[in-house]
Amino acid sequence: MNGSLRRLNLLASLGSLPRDLRLLFLSLFLWTFGLGLYNYVWPIYLRGLQASEEQIGLVFSIGFVAAALSMIPGGLLANKYELRKLLIISWLASLPPPLTFYLAGTWTDVVPGLIVLQLSAFSLPAINAYISAAGDREKMASFFGIVFSAAPLGIVFSPAVGSVLLNWLRIRDLFLLTFLFFTLSTLVLFLMKRQPPLEKDTASPKLELPRSRPEALILVLLTGIGVAYSVTSPFLPLYSQDVLKLNESQIQLLGATQSLGTAVFAFLLGSLAVSRREGRTMALGLLVAAVGVLAIPLTNFPLLVFPLVFLFGAERAPAVIAYSFLSRASHGASRAGRFGVYLTFEQLGYVAGSYLGGPIYVVNPALGLLLTAVSFAALAGLSMAGVKHLHDKGTGARTQPS
Repeated sequence: MNGSLRRLNLLASLGSLPRDLRLLFLSLFLWTFGLGLYNYVWPIYLRGLQASEEQIGLVFSIGFVAAALSMIPGGLLANKYELRKLLIISWLASLPPPLTFYLAGTWTDVVPGLIVLQLSAFSLPAINAYISAAGDREKMASFFGIVFSAAPLGIVFSPAVGSVLLNWLRIRDLFLLTFLFFTLSTLVLFLMKRQPPLEKDTASPKLELPRSRPEALILVLLTGIGVAYSVTSPFLPLYSQDVLKLNESQIQLLGATQSLGTAVFAFLLGSLAVSRREGRTMALGLLVAAVGVLAIPLTNFPLLVFPLVFLFGAERAPAVIAYSFLSRASHGASRAGRFGVYLTFEQLGYVAGSYLGGPIYVVNPALGLLLTAVSFAALAGLSMAGVKHLHDKGTGARTQPS
């Protein structure tokens, strides 16, 4: 019982992480803190640069396309080169974009910087591989949940800070603070230990497609979640402004609440997945998110929307659990080859959803939220249907010789 309670205590769990994963947690926290200063008013900023709803969706799609294009090369690089070096290069590449956003005069001016920022996501396979190499195999789901909870935790606090700052500053000015936090985050990476490539990875830096039914299920779920989430997420700030009549500071606080939900559920469900079936835990996260996003247009009450977007934040936990499963199932395979493929399809899901979300929002601002809720429920059913196979195959993979 004490062990279970300890897993559900974030501070205690952070203490159980290896030193390098604690530093990675800190770096991710600082980076996403900088991102969160403007992230939830980004669509409002684009609208201020004369972008229509369709053009806002296009900007998001362009960014996700760039991220998708970086995943497979990122996976191949993570097989061949030292992982910490890749993380540092990725973080350094993210430094110029906030300055270009600050200088933008029209919405098209942000596109080059956004492409660079999203291309810097090529390190995601390396991050997954680093956690896999530095963590305890039997606690992998928990370690993935703890480390990746740093990202939403960073965006929990920074929108609240941004909300206060917007009483004196313009949205544009927040990008300068973002640059500062991106820089601090990069410096932390230099304190981590090197993680050289494994000989078997270097010898065969190939891409790895799903080789079993559970892995194919994971690929479908990740792609589907990406589509369903991005139909709503880029346009939720616009919905909050247009329908709920929230101001920019309140929208920042709403974003902080959503990120808090993401952090709490990523940590909680990641911890539960250590001792429970992964598929069932993933389905729970999707159902919680579906309830939250469905209730937003059904109530349209400004104060009630805060706990509802907290529930919406649960949508990220299933992906964290899915990647922890893949990290254990890849015996005899490269550490990052398959991460590149799965992350690519996940990003392509974001591309499709955000591209469709703009026209859907124009038709009816509430329609995207309803479609997201229905999609999450359907994906939860798919996860539940495959839960037995996912658990059995995952357990088998843990005992299969490499």
